[in-house]
Amino acid sequence: MKLAFSTVATPEWTLDRVIDFARRIDVNGIELRTFGDDSAHFTPDPCLTSFPKIRRLMADAGVEPACLATSITFDEPVRPPVVGRLFGTYELCVAHTKRMIEVATQIECPFVRVFGFELQPRESRRAGLRRVIDRLQLAAACARNTGVRILLENGGSFPTAEDLAEIIARVDSPLIDAAYSPAVAEAVGEDPLDGLAIIANHLESVKVKDFDGTRPVPVGSGEMRCEEIVRRLGETGFTGWIVVEWDRMWLDGLADAEQVIPPAIESIASWYAAGARTPEPVGV
Repeated sequence: MKLAFSTVATPEWTLDRVIDFARRIDVNGIELRTFGDDSAHFTPDPCLTSFPKIRRLMADAGVEPACLATSITFDEPVRPPVVGRLFGTYELCVAHTKRMIEVATQIECPFVRVFGFELQPRESRRAGLRRVIDRLQLAAACARNTGVRILLENGGSFPTAEDLAEIIARVDSPLIDAAYSPAVAEAVGEDPLDGLAIIANHLESVKVKDFDGTRPVPVGSGEMRCEEIVRRLGETGFTGWIVVEWDRMWLDGLADAEQVIPPAIESIASWYAAGARTPEPVGV
């Protein structure tokens, strides 16, 4: 596996400082949160820095861009129905995805993260799912021949690995895979160990965060089954990204990333190694 942290932990840092921090704590990569070309409030947004500079800084530090993590969703309703497909903003999310694929290509990042997201009030799951799938198919076409793939992360009305597996199967493109957040899935009752198995064939990124109730706490000190999850990844030989999330971007009063990220990385590396040493069960 490869270890990374998300820049939601470092919203006030420059990208230079983020990359230097990654070098010092010896992680493999950084999940780069972005709000797109119009971003003006998130200091380490890669869209605010020249792309050749990002490539140079990361190469010099020996750090990879793990993923370009966007806020793009594919759930906007069609208004008015039918005609809205022709004259509305039906494909705007596809255009945004295409632009982020272009950015990912420029910074040599292999993945762009997106969400499905919410069903509309009184809308059937079937109808909402169809809208999301149609747009994801168009987005996948934008990634063709770029070297970039789209990662769909669980959340909103599609919070589980089962949801991800269904959408990915129906999109039916080798350019769509999964980023799985066990904390989101567990909040709605999915066993995250089951979730890892369900989505295993498409899993490229696993988000690790911990909570005491609804309050984020350092990894390993809360109620989430972080150690179990990481050990299972070690047992199964997962070779993708394990990304530490620390939500300072969204919540005031959380400790600085300097205090929280290094011990989380150390714990995750230890748990994964312990899982990898677990002998396979012998059949009888």
